[in-house]
Amino acid sequence: MSIYKPPVVKRPIKLQNNGSTKIVYRTIKNIHRLKDSHELGTATINSTSYMVRKEGIYWVVV
Repeated sequence: MSIYKPPVVKRPIKLQNNGSTKIVYRTIKNIHRLKDSHELGTATINSTSYMVRKEGIYWVVV
């Protein structure tokens, strides 16, 4: 029996540093949906784990 794995979904994350905005596609894991319809998850960017939050169609690093 093979172990069921959820599909890997890559979502756009909007990174902002030094006034420049860049959109990267990363896999977002551990998505929690909060009461006030916010979604939080974790994403690994450059081998560092970040908390990301859904904002419109993009995810933003918190």
